[in-house]
Amino acid sequence: MRAQFRLQSGWANLALFYLASHPKVVRDAVNHLSAQVDANPLSVPTGLALPDGPTGWPRVRQALAAYLGGRAEDVAVTASTSIGLGVFYNGVVTRPGQEFLLTEHDHIAHRTAARLAAVKHGSTLRLGSWFADPATATADGIAAAVGEAIRPNTRVVGITWVQSSTGLRMPVRAVAEVVRRANEDRSPADRCLLVVDGVHGLGAVDEDVAGLGADVVIAGTHKWLFGPRGTGLVWVAPDVLDQLRPTFVSFISGGGAAPLSPGGFLAFEHAFALPVAVALHEQLGRARVAARITQLSTQVKQGLSRIPGVTVHTPADAKLSAGITCFSVAGHTHQQVVDHAATRRVRLSTSTYTRIGTAVINTPAEIDTALNSLADLTR
Repeated sequence: MRAQFRLQSGWANLALFYLASHPKVVRDAVNHLSAQVDANPLSVPTGLALPDGPTGWPRVRQALAAYLGGRAEDVAVTASTSIGLGVFYNGVVTRPGQEFLLTEHDHIAHRTAARLAAVKHGSTLRLGSWFADPATATADGIAAAVGEAIRPNTRVVGITWVQSSTGLRMPVRAVAEVVRRANEDRSPADRCLLVVDGVHGLGAVDEDVAGLGADVVIAGTHKWLFGPRGTGLVWVAPDVLDQLRPTFVSFISGGGAAPLSPGGFLAFEHAFALPVAVALHEQLGRARVAARITQLSTQVKQGLSRIPGVTVHTPADAKLSAGITCFSVAGHTHQQVVDHAATRRVRLSTSTYTRIGTAVINTPAEIDTALNSLADLTR
């Protein structure tokens, strides 16, 4: 599997969740389609094919649906998580005085999409808190906090499946049950919708997205899934589809969630190669991929916990974490930690904290190299 990627030789790249490095099968598919577009741009609507057969929006949506455990008609296609969040928040039907409920731990793209839509539609954005410390958070505690924060005018609860700021994996099913109870006596127009930014769970966690209990799940497919760069999705539960309005003209025909897909001319060779990335993950096995990611992230968390001066901010519980581990080193800024690791040819990233990402193509030896570089920093 590692041979599929053109990663810089001699470096341990533990930040691959930032943006996908295309595996060879995806590169080949993109090039195959690009040649067809160059030869005849008019072939884009109906005439493009991968080596194993025709491709286009129907095949893309069907491939994604199979991976999500849902139906193709419930999938809209976007170019990124950020665009998908904009599609949802700008399109959800609201009344003046209703609110969107998020937290500071959600990505700025999520918070900004909600804020801009709130200003436009006369709604408000409120930031709650699901835990005091992500490292000691519990599923029951998080679900209870969400339940206590929901108000009669809460129209949307927006959460992040795996937070890039803390590494915590939200207990989506438990939160969905809390939201369901809050909706028991509400009319459709007052229904509280659960929307999930799923970008760091999709391709890293062994779950059927369509079975999580959320109303809407939004994700880029160009991170853990190794999809072509510039691809993403919005999955919509069928019973809430009438609560969303399209924002853009769509070039995808048909009903269901198709009208929510932003239209326009884009890198069709990337979009229509997405089924190849999905097939690669299906060949590897979603459970095997998730188990490997968990194995490596557990190695990271255990190793970090043994280094003096290091504080791990991601839960140790594998059920409340995935492939991102966040930590800090006493006496050093996060950028200093990243810069030091780079002197040992280790790529880390930083956001709220320093982060180590464990992709399926990383190795235990790479984790050891990173841990040794951090141990040297604290001596």
